[in-house]
Amino acid sequence: MNKTPSINIQYVSINNLKIISPTILVLFTIICLNACSQDNGKSASTNFDSLITNNSENTIQTAIVDTIIDPITIQVKLDNQQTIIKLIGLTTPGFDVNPEIYDSALKFTKFHLHKNKEVRLLRDRYNMSEAIQLSYLFVDGEMYNKLMLTSGYAIVSNTPDQFEYKEEFQSIEQEAQDSSLGYWQNSMSITNRQQIEDKKFNQKEPAGTLPKINITNSSNQKCDYAQNNTPVIKANNDKKTGDKNYYLPNSIFYKTIEIREEDGDKLFCSEIEAQNSGWVKSKH
Repeated sequence: MNKTPSINIQYVSINNLKIISPTILVLFTIICLNACSQDNGKSASTNFDSLITNNSENTIQTAIVDTIIDPITIQVKLDNQQTIIKLIGLTTPGFDVNPEIYDSALKFTKFHLHKNKEVRLLRDRYNMSEAIQLSYLFVDGEMYNKLMLTSGYAIVSNTPDQFEYKEEFQSIEQEAQDSSLGYWQNSMSITNRQQIEDKKFNQKEPAGTLPKINITNSSNQKCDYAQNNTPVIKANNDKKTGDKNYYLPNSIFYKTIEIREEDGDKLFCSEIEAQNSGWVKSKH
């Protein structure tokens, strides 16, 4: 038969009252405090790890805003050095493409990220080796990348191809588009204007006072999205970011883009031709 283990508790007698020895009480107190501190330490560690994501290489850095270069590019003071960071996963039309949209996005960023504002930076685990620091930026506890998308002041970029929050960013962008916020506010009117222009083009109606002409193709080849061999695919070379995107006639920003050959812009007859030349199809 197994014996039940027993604990020998020492008592002391004071005025004929038996109480537990002070030495035993001290030991119990020390044991309890030690156990509680271990549990609390484990809980704090778990909460902190959840903020950094599951990738142990990622660390949150504190920086101070210095200069707003453009709506998604900011110069900050990081580790006592001036560093240029770009909000990962975002793009905005350049000033030369659409000044009104660009100015609105720039004012929005300058309002939230004013000079000497303290921010937090988190690099994306898929893009740690990029020359320009691509980052998620947190201000007042909120990810600013998401705020730009939510308000319609930015759209999801085609580059980089992969980043951690890409699917979530695309979902936020769709909600802004459905609500006609920011860039999406006039998207319907832009589309309607494009349809009218396409109709005029298909009717071969010349502008101004020139007489009507009968356009005949010099070859049997027809360009994509055209009735003849006239190239209509616009390829825009963004000199600031280095992005080379081409836009189709049914894209939202097609009408806002001006082709300037001196800046490296081009017109292509087919998408295959544009892609073979190193251009990437714009999502918008």
